[in-house]
Amino acid sequence: MSLISIVIPVYNVEKYLSRCLESILSQSLKEIEIIVVNDGSTDHSLEICRYYQKRDSRIVIIDKQNEGVSVARNTGINYSSGKYIGFVDPDDWIEKNMYENMYNTIEKFKCSIAFCNYSKDSKLGSTIKTLKINKDLLGKLDIINELIANIVGIEDIFPKYYNVMGCVWRCLYKKDFIDEFGLRFTPGISIMEDLLFNVQALIYCDRACIDHGVYYHYMKNKSSSLHKYNEKMWQDQVVVHNMLEEIIEDADLSEYMRNRLDSRYIAMAACAIGNEIYLNNSARLNDRMKAAKYIINDKKLKEVLQRAKLYNFENLKDLRSREEAEKERVVIRNLLFYTNPDPISVERIRIKKSKNIKRR
Repeated sequence: MSLISIVIPVYNVEKYLSRCLESILSQSLKEIEIIVVNDGSTDHSLEICRYYQKRDSRIVIIDKQNEGVSVARNTGINYSSGKYIGFVDPDDWIEKNMYENMYNTIEKFKCSIAFCNYSKDSKLGSTIKTLKINKDLLGKLDIINELIANIVGIEDIFPKYYNVMGCVWRCLYKKDFIDEFGLRFTPGISIMEDLLFNVQALIYCDRACIDHGVYYHYMKNKSSSLHKYNEKMWQDQVVVHNMLEEIIEDADLSEYMRNRLDSRYIAMAACAIGNEIYLNNSARLNDRMKAAKYIINDKKLKEVLQRAKLYNFENLKDLRSREEAEKERVVIRNLLFYTNPDPISVERIRIKKSKNIKRR
């Protein structure tokens, strides 16, 4: 039996696939099973997979019709035979000692889930993204406070990418743990399926560990689904958010996570508006504005903004720098204005630009 099964969902990634597979085949840990799930690719991805399979018998290819990344990953889980399971996206690549080191870490601490750090790479360079946690071993309270809370959402509404911890490719999971709780990815949604998976997994998890090495290279590709117009983005975001709220409520964490859930809702609305305005290049400007207005008029968004206004304007003291605080005030004030709140409330929170903040 392999020590680790590595699941790779593949869909039309011929440009990057060889780099990904080469990095996995070069792993210092040799006892690995590489499960490539071809999700109905229409380019040369499947041919590339078969070429590498001829070179290395550790590669297992599952060729199936296109059903999305969630079903592809679930298929890989079902076929896996390793003691642990890892996930790699086909347009990314990994350091050669990633799985050997993570295996040693998770074995040392006898955990169900291990995390590592990663590098966000682009043509302009690389930025290392680290978990802001000094501990190696996390118990249940640490998992809630340090991991789940920061996956659900940031403490305030001004987004910082390094707080995102919901990606499954930075994790190693014990296969028995996944099977015991029937953990699977949710089919039918195009975004944040790994966030839901990880929140659910961490709620069940009593012990998690962190390998502080930087092993995974997340490639920021403009051609990926994260950087193209998504017609269903807002609908899918709302579905994911509702599912996330249900998971948090079932775990009796709703009150504790309320502001973080609100921060996530505001951030996803801003992202969806940007998707409609800046990425929907085939639509007329008038149609883009209508789509953005539909999001702005969301009833729940207005309610969340009112709660966020109270929290962010009354609890800014030591949470962030003066400049960040001013930016957050501007974000909330503008969103409140465009969602047509009580004019008196807007006037009450009107804030003059600080003399200490440089004008751009």
